[in-house]
Amino acid sequence: MVEFHPFKGIRATQDKMHLVASRSFLSYNEKELQEKLTGNPFTFLHVIHPTQKRDVEEKIKFEEVRAIFDSFVEEGVFIQEKTPSFYLYRQMKDGKCYLGWMGGISVEDYRKGKVKVHEHTIERRENLFADYLAVTGINAEPVLMFSRFSVGFKKWTSEIQERDALSDFTTTDKARHTLWVIQSPDEVAKVQAEFQQLNEVYIADGHHRSASSERLQRNHPEWDEARYFLSYIIDEADLTIHPFHRMISDVEMEEEQILSFLNSQFNRVEDREKPLPGQFVCLTKNQRSVWAFRSDDKIDPDRIAEQVITPLTGIVDFRKDKRIRYSEGPKGEESIQKAIDSGKIGFAFLLSSVTTDELCHIADGGGVMPPKSTYIEPKLRSGLIIYPIRYGI
Repeated sequence: MVEFHPFKGIRATQDKMHLVASRSFLSYNEKELQEKLTGNPFTFLHVIHPTQKRDVEEKIKFEEVRAIFDSFVEEGVFIQEKTPSFYLYRQMKDGKCYLGWMGGISVEDYRKGKVKVHEHTIERRENLFADYLAVTGINAEPVLMFSRFSVGFKKWTSEIQERDALSDFTTTDKARHTLWVIQSPDEVAKVQAEFQQLNEVYIADGHHRSASSERLQRNHPEWDEARYFLSYIIDEADLTIHPFHRMISDVEMEEEQILSFLNSQFNRVEDREKPLPGQFVCLTKNQRSVWAFRSDDKIDPDRIAEQVITPLTGIVDFRKDKRIRYSEGPKGEESIQKAIDSGKIGFAFLLSSVTTDELCHIADGGGVMPPKSTYIEPKLRSGLIIYPIRYGI
């Protein structure tokens, strides 16, 4: 049984939701960020921008975040629901439809292991975000999770999409965002009943946000709303997992050496656009070759590290070694090949996607995945729905 909590969400007024909701702060380069801040007075980036200030005490930054948020409230940009609600959110992008539920997942369920994880977290980052939540009192970035909903529940979810939406807009990345609010007691109970049938939910993206929310609740057990954290849960079948490809630079190695090593350790297979599970592509300046691992005991990101990159290049720290960089799958092979041709990188390895079954197997066994194993969609917007932790508006 998983507890799913309705809440009095804070959101922009209907006429401004498309202007407020933003991509993750870190996804913008400096030029894009300045254009957004200058050209859109309503973007949520204004609220979180103080966190990027240097040489300023963290608590002061977080207090400034709250102050800007309060100014948005005073100007009528944000309003709060009058009754506890769930939100059905649909994102359509590149021909793919993502449909799921936004609400509060129980911190206690996280502690009990009903919320399954597949990554280690860093204590310093946990503490920092827990402090951010405590000072600002708001959570504007949902954790992306997935599970397996019943057929009947998915049918009802589809029917809701025939109703008038609370908001429906398209962003400049060509993604369409549609939001329905569920507030009637009977329908709220229906959503909660479905989650009570689930034995577990799996984190797809947001391990540090989940861990920080657990830490926040430990620090402030007297705050009722801190017993839950903002989450977006979709059906497993709707999740898209892309690989992260590995790009190698500053390694003195001729193309012939690379291919000779691969030929001695792996089986070369028929060339194909994308490697199958258990295969990888090697890109060099003059060749593209596809290879098959000779063992199937681990997931491909583990095998490419242990069997290829470390013995070939000597790289062992895949988080900090500057000789390795990562390119998320949606960017495509062409951009990597251009980087090789221009001399920015020496060579690269392209992987297949980790499957949801592999991810679940690792999480169920209490294991962790290596760095940059998955690039998961949908990517959620900040500030679309805000969860009030400490006080409302």
